[in-house]
Amino acid sequence: MTQLLTGAPLWVWPLLALLVFTGLRARQERMAPVLLIYLMPLLGLLALRSVAGLPAGGWVWLVFGAFYCAGVWAGQALQARWILERRGQMVRLAGENLTLVVVMVVFWANYASGVLMTFAPEVLGNNVFQACFTVLVALATGSFAGRALCVWRGGKAPLYTAVSR
Repeated sequence: MTQLLTGAPLWVWPLLALLVFTGLRARQERMAPVLLIYLMPLLGLLALRSVAGLPAGGWVWLVFGAFYCAGVWAGQALQARWILERRGQMVRLAGENLTLVVVMVVFWANYASGVLMTFAPEVLGNNVFQACFTVLVALATGSFAGRALCVWRGGKAPLYTAVSR
């Protein structure tokens, strides 16, 4: 059991601390640089790396693409509620818990993928696991892209949603 913690690369733990700090900070109303919102979708690179590491066929990329788009839509719809105002290169955001949840989902899904690769690679070969894992990380990372798109659009929800501010 201790090997699960000690076998991880050293950089994993400072990254976890940064993500927890970011998620906890997001629970409070705050001003944030627009650039930070635009950079958050880069967490999707972790998801791409993990999905690429699955021993799945091309179907997994179709699943990823479809649920990434769903995550983008959901991210836009939800974020429209939390964008209070934008002043130049800063945006005032309401406190919310979704950021903490999503960064933890992305982190722990990728961590679990690495652990399974080492200790139970046969699980990674299971199509149901591959589909569930892909859906989870695609929705989570897509939501950050949706948030960035919503900020870019000035806090407007997608035109094709019933979510009101």
